[in-house]
Amino acid sequence: MNHTSKAFLLLLTSLILLTGCKGVEDISMTGISGFEFRGLENNTISFSALIGVSNPSSAAFRVSEVNVKTMVDGYFLGTLTTNDRIRILARSDTSYRMNFTLSMANLLTGASSLYSLSRKEQVNIELQGYIKARSWLVIKKTEIKESRTVDVPSFNQ
Repeated sequence: MNHTSKAFLLLLTSLILLTGCKGVEDISMTGISGFEFRGLENNTISFSALIGVSNPSSAAFRVSEVNVKTMVDGYFLGTLTTNDRIRILARSDTSYRMNFTLSMANLLTGASSLYSLSRKEQVNIELQGYIKARSWLVIKKTEIKESRTVDVPSFNQ
């Protein structure tokens, strides 16, 4: 096979694979539960939670980056991130256990805000940022701008 034929075959294969990824639908978060406090170090809080995710797409994704600014009852707490690389199955509605870190902007203000919030039954959480998901050659960046009222989890163990 000569170089022209190999190049044409490679181009044709690439086009078929890329058009096969067409029509990827949005992933949506369906809920958060099962909070588990992991620790506090410097200005970072570590915890895990079960995250409900609905993926109506025919493509499976791997979460590659999470960067979300977090406000609770109007107070900026910090930036929520994760190092977990969770694989979200195609055509699924499943919960995944993920480990998170919340890097507080100011330890003193953040700690006092968390203490006052822990004494409430419900709080309003505002999330703004993005989540990146990867499926083979496709990277999808989903912007997050959401506000929800949630029950405050109990950290008594």
